[in-house]
Amino acid sequence: MPSTTLRASYTIAAPILQRFNAVVPHGERSRVMEGLMEQALAIREADLERIAEAYMTDPTFAQCRDDEKHWDATVGDGLENQ
Repeated sequence: MPSTTLRASYTIAAPILQRFNAVVPHGERSRVMEGLMEQALAIREADLERIAEAYMTDPTFAQCRDDEKHWDATVGDGLENQ
């Protein structure tokens, strides 16, 4: 997949942005922000993976998993075209 860059606009408190701009050189800012975003994504994705793992393994959710199987059985039954 080819790498693509996008420009983004975020609202950041002035004192924080001023400190960031004072400490991080101009040519490094985007790379630093990208790294921080990757860290934040990794943390949130790990949280979602833990939740999914709990759902798939915890006996408390057994009834939910059984109900999901019933819903999955209706996929492709053609009723969405009615």
